[in-house]
Amino acid sequence: MSYTVKLAIFPPWKAPVPYETLTGVFTTASGAAEAGARALEPITERELADLASGLTPRSQRVGEGWSTAIEVPEGSIHGYLIYDETGVELSNWTTLDDAVERAAKG
Repeated sequence: MSYTVKLAIFPPWKAPVPYETLTGVFTTASGAAEAGARALEPITERELADLASGLTPRSQRVGEGWSTAIEVPEGSIHGYLIYDETGVELSNWTTLDDAVERAAKG
């Protein structure tokens, strides 16, 4: 199977808007995710710094683990979409994914 990565803007509560397809086709989903993360690296840290002051994480116990949530910010954020060879979206990632992970770690 092969994978394609598209960088996208994710407006709050709306469908993502792809703006660039990364060059090349990736043989693994993890390779595609790494390429998307590398392409967005300069944007990600800046966005996370901008978001940090407005994040109010809430954690609650779920079964034997914990679940952490944050409010959806008002502005758009960046991320990427991973598609399979037939054009079906398999996964996506946004800077909010990192924000929630960091908030959960405290």
